[in-house]
Amino acid sequence: MKVTQLLHFLFVTLLILALTSCRNGVVKVDNEMEGKLTATFQLAEKGEKKFYLDAETAPKPPYMQLWTDSLGKRFLTFLNPYKNAIYFYNYDDTTYVKRIAYNKEGPNAILKVSGYHIKNADSIYIYNMPMVQVELADAQGKVKAHIPLTGASKEPDWPNYYPQYLLSTVTSFIPIDSTLILTGQSMLSVPAENIERFKFSAYINTATNQVDFRHTYPKEIYGNNANWEGGLPTQVFSTLSPNKELVFSFPASHNLYLTRWDEDATQTVYGGSNVARTIHSIDYSDVKKTPDELVIENYMKEDMYGAILYDPYRNVYYRFMLKGLPDATIKTVKEEKPIVVILMDEHFHYMGETNLGTGKEWNWTNAFVTQEGLNIEYIGDIGINEDYLTLKVLSPKALN
Repeated sequence: MKVTQLLHFLFVTLLILALTSCRNGVVKVDNEMEGKLTATFQLAEKGEKKFYLDAETAPKPPYMQLWTDSLGKRFLTFLNPYKNAIYFYNYDDTTYVKRIAYNKEGPNAILKVSGYHIKNADSIYIYNMPMVQVELADAQGKVKAHIPLTGASKEPDWPNYYPQYLLSTVTSFIPIDSTLILTGQSMLSVPAENIERFKFSAYINTATNQVDFRHTYPKEIYGNNANWEGGLPTQVFSTLSPNKELVFSFPASHNLYLTRWDEDATQTVYGGSNVARTIHSIDYSDVKKTPDELVIENYMKEDMYGAILYDPYRNVYYRFMLKGLPDATIKTVKEEKPIVVILMDEHFHYMGETNLGTGKEWNWTNAFVTQEGLNIEYIGDIGINEDYLTLKVLSPKALN
């Protein structure tokens, strides 16, 4: 082989190796502001609400919605998955009001209520997880319409192109004008060939029940065949800004991604923690065969962001972060991760952050905002008393 041919061969070989390394390498997401932020506020507890539960209801319901009726009365509603029912309590005096149960069989069947949005007594949008569709029902349990969320495709590989939905209080329906936005996710790492095709938000037109899909994962984090297996690193959390912008919080990004709710173009703003470190993807090139041990280890050891909530009464954002545990083992449970709540003003300027405790004390996925403050379900006393659903109410407080 001639020298020039040999050099050309080596160049091509090295180029291929470099490209392969880029495609399958570990993604490192640096926190450029680590240790540089100055806190002026913290979260302080200002109250508590306790809702007495019946013998068929347990704390830690998988879904809640604070609903205000036409007379201005506020109701805490939550899902009892064992009864396939929505329970209503008076939020102000914590008394039980009623429940709406949905049949699992028959013409009005909803196999599994997994989330809902109460618009009014005649229009309750319910996510039916086994069918991957939204049912339009009423307070009498009658189903009036079926809204599929699998697109036009009937192929068995539809999850490669359309989102799945793990709804909770912090990943709920977002109503805006005549649209309901449902933010889903990919349950697996997104292949490079799908990164621009996979759209994680379903837009339901409530006038026509038509569904449109929008918004893609940021390529700089989730592209290039990056290994983010397990379903948790690919979660998408969202809230609506006062300017009608969708604000997306991705677990692996210190930034927040903003887009007009009716547009696709995005911009980024910093929305991270002063103590968050560099976040790494899983170091395993054969993504589909990633061992469960590595998936668990990565999630437990890395800092990962969670929900983003806007507080219109105080004009602040709350962003949750789950701190990594460097010494975590396969036996460490995710509830042991410390929970941090970051405070930002309406322009996303850092105000401070508060370490609440761990997931053994706080069920952060049950969090929502009221006039009183940030409501978070407290579960630290469940082992002592399971008769109550307890909400702690917190509010920003200036540091002295």
